[in-house]
Amino acid sequence: MSFNFVFSLRLCAFAATFKMKIALCQVNPTVGALDANKELILSKYREAIEGGADIVVFPEMVITGYPVADLLYEDGFVEENMVVLGEIAEKATVPLILGYIHKENGDLFNSAAVCIHGKQIYRYDKILLPTYDVFDEHRYFTAGTDLGLCEVEINGETVKLGLEICEDLWDENYDRKVTAELKAAGSECIINISASPYHELRLNERLGLVRNKVQETHIPFYYCNLVGAQDELIFDGQSLALNGFGELIGVGKIFTEEIIYADSESFTRIELPHEDREGEMYHALVLGVKDYFKKTGHKSAVIGLSGGIDSSLVACIVVDALGKDNVHGVSMPSVFSSEHSKDDARQLAENLGIDYQTITIHEIVDEYEKTLQSHFENTDRDVAEENIQARVRGNLLMALSNKHHWLVLSTGNKTELALGYCTLYGDMSGGLAVISDLSKTDVYGVSRRVNKHAGFERIPENCISKPPSAELAPDQVDPFDYDEVSPLVDAIVEDRKSLAQLTADGHDEELVESLYQKIRINEYKRRQAAPGIRLTKKAFGTGRRMPIVNHYRGKKS
Repeated sequence: MSFNFVFSLRLCAFAATFKMKIALCQVNPTVGALDANKELILSKYREAIEGGADIVVFPEMVITGYPVADLLYEDGFVEENMVVLGEIAEKATVPLILGYIHKENGDLFNSAAVCIHGKQIYRYDKILLPTYDVFDEHRYFTAGTDLGLCEVEINGETVKLGLEICEDLWDENYDRKVTAELKAAGSECIINISASPYHELRLNERLGLVRNKVQETHIPFYYCNLVGAQDELIFDGQSLALNGFGELIGVGKIFTEEIIYADSESFTRIELPHEDREGEMYHALVLGVKDYFKKTGHKSAVIGLSGGIDSSLVACIVVDALGKDNVHGVSMPSVFSSEHSKDDARQLAENLGIDYQTITIHEIVDEYEKTLQSHFENTDRDVAEENIQARVRGNLLMALSNKHHWLVLSTGNKTELALGYCTLYGDMSGGLAVISDLSKTDVYGVSRRVNKHAGFERIPENCISKPPSAELAPDQVDPFDYDEVSPLVDAIVEDRKSLAQLTADGHDEELVESLYQKIRINEYKRRQAAPGIRLTKKAFGTGRRMPIVNHYRGKKS
């Protein structure tokens, strides 16, 4: 088949459809900041119109921010969001589509509004409500029943838009197939407004799903996603535009606010931007820290620098998020702290250009031990004495936080948090657990990526290459082979593999059972941990709700 013949077929196909320039506004609203979100929406709306847009689209629940959780039950909140929608609609000239919360007869709906000529002309209520992992929409919303089929006039032509909201696209485990229904009802394109959270390499998953829908329907698909961070969730943006042939004609930048313009008649195929896995996770954490500080009103951070790889990586992330002048590193050596650890912490601080302070703790620890001597009499030295050091450090950091209004950042990784290799009210102290969803294996991978990208040892090589140690006892090293243990922990936590499955896969039965039980019995610690930033499909936090009292010891056969 000749190129000219194929090209003619394409022209014929497009000649039968419509012409429009769509603007997908992937923006970063703040939960509950209704007036600020309104100004953000109107500002980007005006910018899109100036950019020649014939229709302007914003993400799911953009007026309120997402997720709002029990804020929905606050007196007046839903009503105020509907007032804001009306104020936005008054400014609408070209068609505007955006997400909000609708209330009717006591029911709440996750809705999309279509506004034009100074008023709202249409409402679509989300049909498929997710209730898994971090989602709990059935707790709050009533499911819509009617398809989102809306007619608008664009460039003198009446166009039938098929509207979806996020989960309506992910219909594999639902009886209703919203995209197929919209096609059958006569939709000429699909517009999906989303607040789809990030996990590693999420874009490939979404793009594959959208391409499948286009291959089934042969109509263009426009996907507008939220960007920014809210508590533990990261929204990556990466909005998508595909023409009726399944070709990618527009894609939003990852972790960046922007307007993506797409021409419905475009034949220009766009290649996906490449980002390595470690680099993507690093930038997700930078965004998570940056937005957490901005949206909570904090300016500066304080980190306990041990000279180890975890605190070193956290320091790099926070410097890139807040700027070096807003990061304070504190070394708190005890009698067990090695000289190389103190040197490594100091070198890291110099490399990053951050404020660096030293507070020795051995005299404080001695006083604790003297005070407890009679109470510890006739017992062996063990974790009780070791944890005094960690808790002294936590208290010192909290004192600095109170005095200088610095937010304490905890530096424990996912593997340690899973196994309980962390100290309550010690190294777990803090307002944000930056790398709590980054496995120990990935801590090493991301740290090496930091140095490769920087072109020098931003993180001192000794921090990466030396055996990991909490240095709470003489010649202490961590009691795990992380190369073996870290992937096993991920298999248990993220993939929900049983003892029987892992043993069948060839892993040592005694090791697997030991790890499983450590994860099980340390739920009480994680329940008291600082909020973390979600990077994987299954993070500790709202997406993993395990009981503290739990006597189930796992499937063994």
